Amino acid sequence: MAQTEQQRLPEDAGREIPVEMEKTYRLLALVRGQTFARPKYVEGDEVMVWPDLVVIEAIAALVFTLLLTLMSVLINAPLLTVANPTKTPNPSKAPWYFLNLQELLLHMDPMLAGVFVPGLALVLIAAIPYVDKSPLGQGVWWYGANSKKIAGFSAIYTTVLMLVLIILDEQQRFDKAGNPRLVLGFWPGFGILKQLNAAGLPYWFYSDLVPIAIMIGLPAILVWLVKRLYDADMRGVMIALFTGFVVSYAILTVVGTAFRGHGMELWWPWQNPRVPEGATIRTWLGV
Repeated sequence: MAQTEQQRLPEDAGREIPVEMEKTYRLLALVRGQTFARPKYVEGDEVMVWPDLVVIEAIAALVFTLLLTLMSVLINAPLLTVANPTKTPNPSKAPWYFLNLQELLLHMDPMLAGVFVPGLALVLIAAIPYVDKSPLGQGVWWYGANSKKIAGFSAIYTTVLMLVLIILDEQQRFDKAGNPRLVLGFWPGFGILKQLNAAGLPYWFYSDLVPIAIMIGLPAILVWLVKRLYDADMRGVMIALFTGFVVSYAILTVVGTAFRGHGMELWWPWQNPRVPEGATIRTWLGV
């Protein structure tokens, strides 16, 4: 009988289990006093959700509620007159969280900017866990030696290119008379797309094809740069791309909020002209 039991034992019975494969938890038992199921890799003291964390969150919520109440009582909100359904204000802007999409509408085809780009962005964000399948560093904010450098490089890269593209594309926008619009209060000169339009190229070329090529090409260049400069793995590539997405979202929102004036033209916030009712930006400026 003993020999039979010994024969049933697995081949690795009695071997020493490596340290990294040891259990990081232990079973609880009914004992006197207080005990915790504490992982071995956790450093520092732990606190209970109740009351420690919940009390802090409740106090923070009360403080913010009190501040918002005082602001609403002491500061008058800059509200306009009662909405007139027969008269649309100029500019007519979306809520701030949609101003990034409204900014995109100024630079490409409405179907591309309002449907395909945000839909594809959501799909790509949801696909990150299926692309980066490595279990290493899960839940760690800055995993890897170069994570912060990659995120910083991606933020600078995206900021510079987004601002350049917005200013350059602003030069391609024209009024109904075919004149180039003002850019930050200055004359923009001639636009590249105006020359392409004069050459007889179809509308879809510069409203669909050019924006799609830019949205695919610039992230591809970013991936190539972080791999070459920082020897980034898949986790580093995902950090770079996600950082670029967040920075693009923020820049489009800020530009649409503070730098778009009458007729959605690009102006400095402190120089944004207030155009009288019934006048256009050009007649008011005398140009």
